[in-house]
Amino acid sequence: MSLLGRLLYKSRKFYDDDFDWNTYTADSYERRIVGDIEANFQAVAEQDQLKFNAATGTLEVQGRDLHPNHQLVLEAIGRLQAKSVHEIGCGGGDHVANGKTVFPDVTYTGGDRGQTQLDLAQQRHPHLAGSLMLQDITMPLSRHWPRAELIYSQAVLMHIHTAVSHFVGLANMVNSSDRFVLLMENYQCHNFIADIQALQKGGHFDWPEMFIHRFDGSTGARAILLARDKQDLPELTSDAQIREGLKPSDRRLKRSNEDSARGLFGPAG
Repeated sequence: MSLLGRLLYKSRKFYDDDFDWNTYTADSYERRIVGDIEANFQAVAEQDQLKFNAATGTLEVQGRDLHPNHQLVLEAIGRLQAKSVHEIGCGGGDHVANGKTVFPDVTYTGGDRGQTQLDLAQQRHPHLAGSLMLQDITMPLSRHWPRAELIYSQAVLMHIHTAVSHFVGLANMVNSSDRFVLLMENYQCHNFIADIQALQKGGHFDWPEMFIHRFDGSTGARAILLARDKQDLPELTSDAQIREGLKPSDRRLKRSNEDSARGLFGPAG
């Protein structure tokens, strides 16, 4: 994006998604894998390089470190003892591949709205054929989408800003999950806690009860965990709690407030 384009993007009141999803793989994603992930972290691990320690609830990593966000996701799967897992926005398939390596007995699937993303995943992980699917989480809920005990996103909803799409995505994630939803996102890009509370109060979730927790990984990352049953984890009641200690971004917080203001929720039950 040109300098003028970036300035106009930052100054306008309403926003599109952060990327053109039809060209995202070539425009940004492949370069980020090489320049940001593979240059600094272990992106794909072999069988003996990752092991979940059930006694400590942590992931033991041999060789290069995993990205802290990626490690948190795997630790959450192990600690929550999920028997089935689905990733929203699976991209090049690295998280699904590592998940299958660490937890071979878990049914692990992934979906992405970009066919080029799935093509890249097929190149990087041919053995994942049949485990990945085309899925736009901002579309109306489909009976063909897989259900899972744990559904998670990793740097996905944070990029969705068109109209009320991120609200639809959140509701679809909850309504496709049997037990847990994990959000590993940039928490300044949306008012996640307030938005979840509004969706719940408005009757947009199928769950009879919901508990909002903070889940911390062993290497410093933090995530929002939605659970049907209360967990032995800190509860979250405000976005200030999940943002504690983060350097504020005025631009992102302004945009997140504008995004939340576009939501029109069902009447309180």
